[in-house]
Amino acid sequence: MRMRQNVTTTLPARVGAAFGRIPSARTSDWCSTGLRTPADATVMEVSDLRDNGEVVPRERIRIAFVIDVIGGWNLGGTEKQLAHLASTLDQRIFEPVIFVLKPTPAAEDCDVGCPVISVGNSRSQSRITLFLKLRSALKDFCPHIVQTFFIDGTFYGTLAAWLNRVPVIVQSRRNAGHWQKAHHTLALRAINHLADSWQCNSHFVAGRLQRMERVPSERIAVLPNSIDLAHFSPVAESERLATRARLGLPADAPIFVAVATLRPVKGLTTIIEAATRIRAHLPQAVFLLVGEGPQRKELAEEIVQKDLGETVHLVGGQKDVRPWLAAADIGILGSYSESSSNALLEYMAMGLPAVVSDIPANRELVSGEFFAAGNAAELAERLLGLWNQAVLRQDMSRRYREGAIPYGEASLSQLAQDYYIGLSSPSLRPRGAEHSSELNPLNRQLLKRKAGQR
Repeated sequence: MRMRQNVTTTLPARVGAAFGRIPSARTSDWCSTGLRTPADATVMEVSDLRDNGEVVPRERIRIAFVIDVIGGWNLGGTEKQLAHLASTLDQRIFEPVIFVLKPTPAAEDCDVGCPVISVGNSRSQSRITLFLKLRSALKDFCPHIVQTFFIDGTFYGTLAAWLNRVPVIVQSRRNAGHWQKAHHTLALRAINHLADSWQCNSHFVAGRLQRMERVPSERIAVLPNSIDLAHFSPVAESERLATRARLGLPADAPIFVAVATLRPVKGLTTIIEAATRIRAHLPQAVFLLVGEGPQRKELAEEIVQKDLGETVHLVGGQKDVRPWLAAADIGILGSYSESSSNALLEYMAMGLPAVVSDIPANRELVSGEFFAAGNAAELAERLLGLWNQAVLRQDMSRRYREGAIPYGEASLSQLAQDYYIGLSSPSLRPRGAEHSSELNPLNRQLLKRKAGQR
C-alpha cells in the first residue's frame, strides 16, 4: 500500500476550545467522557490554544475502529477504505487506533497512518476472553468515539463500548447484506439501541438499513468510498503499450479486466462463461481476473475444463492494481451484490469503460453498459458491443473520469472529519452540513440522551 499524506482540514471556529479533558462522575479523573463545548472554556483557555493565529488543540479526538479481521489492506473493500480513512485523518485533531479482533500477519503488514492493535492472540481463543480483552483495550485507550466494522466487530465493539461508557458509538454498514440471515437482522435490531449513529457508503445501503433494521434516517450518514484520483488517473496510449509489455501481455489484443475478491458473490464464473462466447468472435481476447480469495481453486479448475488457459488468467492479489487497469481496454464487474464497489471507482478514475452488473449500488455510481447479474450471454453481448464501438468507449472514458471526481480522497476525508467533529461535540455543527445531502447531522441532544440512557 502506498503511503498517503494526512489531509489537513480547516478547523471550525473555536473548535480548539472543545478539546480540553474534564473529570466526570462516569469515568476516572484521567479519562474524558466527551469534549468540552466553547461555553465551558474560559477566554484564557481559548487563547492558550492559539499560536500565531492557528488553533492548536490540547487533546485530539480519540477514535477506536473495531474490525473482525484484516485479510489484507488491499484485498477487501472495507479494509482498503479504513486504511484510506486512517491515513488521511488530520493528526492535529484526531487520534485513531484500529483494533483487530483476530490476529493476522496482514494486519501489521504496512503503515496505515495509525496504530493497529491485535486484540486476540490466537484463533482458538474463546469469545468471552476475546470480548473481555477488547473491553480492557478500549478502556485503556479511552476513546471519544468507537466505530465498528463487520459482524463480530459490530457486536463485540458496540457492547464493549457501551459497557465502557464511550460517549459515541458508530456502527458501519458497508455491504448489501447478501450474507445476512433473519437471525442476524434480529440480533442487530436488539443491539442497535446501544448505538448513536450509522455510517453507510451508499444511499442504497442506507435505505436498506432503514427498512431492515428500522434505523431512523436522521441517524444515518452516507459517506461514500473514496479514491486516490492522482494515482488512478487515465493513461495515454504509449503508457498502455509499455505496461502491456512489462506485464507480458500482447500489444494488440483486446484485454478485459475484472478486479474482485475471488468469491461466488462476485460473479466470476459468469465472466469465465462469457469468455468462452467471446473467444469465438475475438480469438486473441485476454481476460484478467485480478484478486485472491477462497474460490481460486474452483475458478482455476473451470478455466482448465473450458480450455481457456490462453484466454483467462488468474493474476492473483496485487498491492497496486493500477498497471492491470492501465493495460486493459474494458473493465468488468460481475457482482450479484455490492454496497459501493471500490473496483468500479477505480475503473471510473482511470477512465476505463466497463460493463457492470445491473444492481442498485452500481447504478448509483455510473450510467452506461449494464447486464443482468449471472447472465453470461448478455455480458458477452455487451462486451462485444462496447469493443466494436470505439467512439462509445471514448465517451464512457470521459464520463467515468468526470463521475469519479467527487469521490476524491481529499473531499471525502473532509466530509468524514466534519462528521466525527459533529459527533464528538454536538454543539459544533459540521461545517457545510446544512448544505450537504450526504451528511445527516445528528440530534444535538445525542450525548444528553446517552447520559440518561445509562
